[in-house]
Amino acid sequence: MDIAAPSGEPPHTGSFRRILVGFDGSNAAYDALRAAIALAADLRGEAHVLLIVRPSAHSETEEESLRAAEAERENLSQGLAQVPTPEQVEVSTEVLLADNPGKAMATYAAEHGFDIVVVGGHGREQVMHRGIGQSLEELLRHHPCPVLVV
Repeated sequence: MDIAAPSGEPPHTGSFRRILVGFDGSNAAYDALRAAIALAADLRGEAHVLLIVRPSAHSETEEESLRAAEAERENLSQGLAQVPTPEQVEVSTEVLLADNPGKAMATYAAEHGFDIVVVGGHGREQVMHRGIGQSLEELLRHHPCPVLVV
């Protein structure tokens, strides 16, 4: 399977075994997570769940931001416990602090060599821009690999 890459880069070939899931706790994010886990099970892959916390939305100091990120990590763990996961699928998690979630996710995917990013079509963001969330639009602009929008 060949998938066109951005900016005239060579097409992506091969299997999607390293799957990054953008997660924000929304219903669409849970749909994306279930789709990513099913894909990982089918392809004998792994799913890595990434939650990006905007520091400015939670706190004014770095210490408060770190506490907010830790609270979000706990919420993420509790949420993941509710999603059935086949035994053969390894699921890991990461919580990052970033002001631009879409760009941060694209950078994270590139730095960690993910084969595909799976995200929900709309999430917690209330501000919509041309029919899609701003974070999703940023991810689509800067994506280093294919993006599956569920």
